[in-house]
This record gives sequence, C-alpha cells and structure tokens, in this order.
Amino acid sequence: MKRYTLIITAILITFVLPACGKKIGGKEKAAPERPVVSGVVTEAINPVKVTDYYETLGTVKAEDTAVVSARMTGTVKAIHVRAGDPVKPGDLLVELDSPEIEAKLRAAREGREEALRGLEMAGKEKTLAEKTFQRYKALFEEKAISEQEFDQIKTKRDLAVLGHELAEKRLKRVEAQVREAESYRAFTRITSPVSGVVAEKKIDLGSMAMPGVPLLIIEKRDYLVEASVNEELLGKVREGMRLFLEFPSLSLRTEGVVKEVIRQVDPSTRTFRVKIRPDQMPGSLRGGLFSRIRIPLGEKEILLIPETAVVKRGQLRGVYTVGKDGVLSLRYIKTGRAYPGGIEVLSGLEPGERVVVKGVEKAVDGGILKEDRAESVDRNIFVAGAETGVLPLSGLLHTDVSENMTPDMEREG
Repeated sequence: MKRYTLIITAILITFVLPACGKKIGGKEKAAPERPVVSGVVTEAINPVKVTDYYETLGTVKAEDTAVVSARMTGTVKAIHVRAGDPVKPGDLLVELDSPEIEAKLRAAREGREEALRGLEMAGKEKTLAEKTFQRYKALFEEKAISEQEFDQIKTKRDLAVLGHELAEKRLKRVEAQVREAESYRAFTRITSPVSGVVAEKKIDLGSMAMPGVPLLIIEKRDYLVEASVNEELLGKVREGMRLFLEFPSLSLRTEGVVKEVIRQVDPSTRTFRVKIRPDQMPGSLRGGLFSRIRIPLGEKEILLIPETAVVKRGQLRGVYTVGKDGVLSLRYIKTGRAYPGGIEVLSGLEPGERVVVKGVEKAVDGGILKEDRAESVDRNIFVAGAETGVLPLSGLLHTDVSENMTPDMEREG
C-alpha cells in the first residue's frame, strides 16, 4: 500500500508543481518582448515579366586595321606618335637612320652636278663646231680648201653633236639615280596611310627596322564587337538583329546591330562568330576592350527584388521577410541573374511575400513591425527590358514606417 502511495505522490509532483510555478506572486510570467524595427521600407514581391536573354562575352575589334612597316632596313631614330594618338594620312610616324642611303644620295647629287657641267661644255663645243663647220663649208664651196680639210671639220662637228647627245643622256641617268636615292631616303620617313588611332607601338628607339616587320598598328575609328555564340542560336541570330552591349571599362550600356553572322561552327567550342556594330562609339572605345552581349530570347516571369534588399553573409544571400504578424525573419535565398531593375530570386521566396527593400541595416531578425505604424502605398517599379526599353512592375507594396510615425509613437518605440 505504501508503494502505491509513493507512486501517486511522484505523479502529483511531476504534473501539479510546474503548473503552479507559472504564477509568481499571483501573476503569470511575461513573454520576452521583441525589438521594434522602424525606419525601413517593405515591398510585396510579385512575379514580373522580363526579357529572357542569352549572355556571352565579346571583344572590340577595328573593322579595318592598317599594319605599318618599313620598306627598307634602318635604325629607328625618332618615333613621333604614341598608342592612342589620332593620325591622318601623311602624318609623320617614324624616322629611320640609314647612312648608306645618305651616301648614295650625296653621290647621286654630285654626279648630277658633274653631268650638268659636262652638258654645258658639250653644248659649247657643239656650238663652236657648228660655226666652224659653216665657215669651212663656205670655203669648200669656193674651192678655197681641200676636200680632206672639209671632211676633218665635218667630223669634228659630228663628234661635238654626238658628245652633246651623250652628255644629255648621262644627265638623265644621273637624275634618275638622284630620284631613286631620294625615294629611298623618303622611305626613312614613315607616314600614316590612313586616318585612325594608333592602337599599338611595336618598336622602340634604336631598334633595327626591317622590311615587312610591323612597327605600328593603326585602327580606323569604325569598331565592331566580335563574340562567340552557342550553336543552338544559329537559327535565331540574324543580320540586322538588335542586341544589348555593355562595356564595363567605359561604364557604357548601349545597343548594337548584328552586321555579320559567320555560320561556320567551331567544332572544338560548338560556337559560331557574330560581329556587332555598336550604336555609340565614344572616343575612348579601343580595340581589345571587353564587352558583354545580351541576345533577347523572349519574355518570362520571375521574382525580382531590388539590390538594396539583399543581405550578404559571406557567400550566402538573404532577405528580411515580414510575416503576417509583422515579425521580421532573415531568410536565405538563391539568386540568379542581375537585371537593371533588380536581382532574380530562384528559390527561397514565394510570390506575394513582403521583404525589407530599404533600411536593411536597421532590420533585426525576430524584430517586429507594427501595422498601425505603417501605411501601404502602391507604387510602380520599372525594369529595363531587352526590346521595349522598360517593362512596368506594378502592384508592389511599399511600406515606409518612419514616414508615418508620430512623435509619441517614436518615443514609444
């Protein structure tokens, strides 16, 4: 009997005493208070239509490129341009030093001077011989001199005429040599063949320039973006199609038109090449710059949140959601592509849920937003689209708690 009494007593102690302990001094224990969060903006996240796109990488290349090289061997003694300098046809780019050419030019010019003096003397001899011949001819007709004497004078006249002709031909040969030496000397002054921008300098002062070896590369100001595209889009990308381009180094976003589609597929990468002409070509655009290309594929519905709503915890991304009872909860999500209007949410968030989009630094996990301190405002958010420019993202709920709080309510918080 005592054994059963002990068992009953133990049961009463187990179940009755904890119930009695809920009251201290006749009062129930108060639940812990949640921190009140204010100064944040919340928004109801609903599906929006955005343009789906295929993204690839590209490189800026000049449509036409001129490779400047020397036409003779010589030492570089002066470079008058640098990479990035604009040039036009005839601008002096590089000067070469070639002592052999200078020596040939001096010799040719001295030979021309000798040929000119020789021609002058030959002309005088020809004139004298002609006058002498005319006098002896008159004497011969009057039988004053013998035929032998007349033949001697005639022969001298003929030799003087021949000597003058040879002097003229020699002068022409020497002048040709001078022109040749001067043309070779002109090769030591390398000028720009086209208008454009110096893209690259491949030689330095004191280097030896050789025929056919590139010295400078000049790009014309017409640029194209060349990109490799997956072969699955071979039938969708066509000439004249408009695409989106981004140049991160220039902080430039623009559109472009497909100028050429090279339909030969590379078997190693399973891609084909596309050449795109940008709508905007600022002066800072250069060959070799990196570019992102977005090819529109059609519309799709996604959940899009503002970048200001994302909380970063190392490699994790999260948002503060607002429950029906106004309690904030930090929820980790998986994000996708970044769009002009925000970041795509792949998982972790349901349509219609409210999240904190501004003032996330004030949000506290487990904190509470009181509904009587918030005013719901229906606003529109615009997300840049791929074909229409902007797509309206309407029906999103914004709640700015701090704007609608009275001074008394602020003191209470």
